[in-house]
Amino acid sequence: MNEMTAVADRRASAAEDMALRQALHRFVTGRMRDGVEGEDIVQETYVRLYDYRRKRHIADAGAFCFAVARNLVHDHFRRLRALPPAAELAEDIACPQPRADEVLDYRQRVDILVRALKAMPPLRREIFMRRRLDGVPGAVVAADLDMTQAAVDKHCTRALADLRHALERRGLPAGGRA
Repeated sequence: MNEMTAVADRRASAAEDMALRQALHRFVTGRMRDGVEGEDIVQETYVRLYDYRRKRHIADAGAFCFAVARNLVHDHFRRLRALPPAAELAEDIACPQPRADEVLDYRQRVDILVRALKAMPPLRREIFMRRRLDGVPGAVVAADLDMTQAAVDKHCTRALADLRHALERRGLPAGGRA
């Protein structure tokens, strides 16, 4: 008889748990008006119930669950009020990333310019790179290479002309995108 009583008690307990879960679900979804969010809150309620039961005895699990669920619903709406309003996204917002054709154009230009730099006389390339790419003042470059400022400027002018000519030979404008 003990075994039958235990089975009957487990069935009654399972039926009570099912009834409590359904009542909680109705309670939460009635306040939330969102079944998915409501189910999440019901599940969180049960997680808190089981965690709490490990530490203390709960005399009325139903009252405990409804109190927890009510607080979770309030917390949910409190968080929603704290969020800034969602901005409407326009369809014509430009992506900050460059388009694929821009990237290809850039890579093609870099390749052409690197080859043109390699083809320059070594002194012209060194002066141009120090002056224009490294940002070293012309007077410093002139002093380092024991040249006049005018000679450094002339090498830079010729280097720029070489680079422009390399781009134009490929049909690309020297100033920017094609």
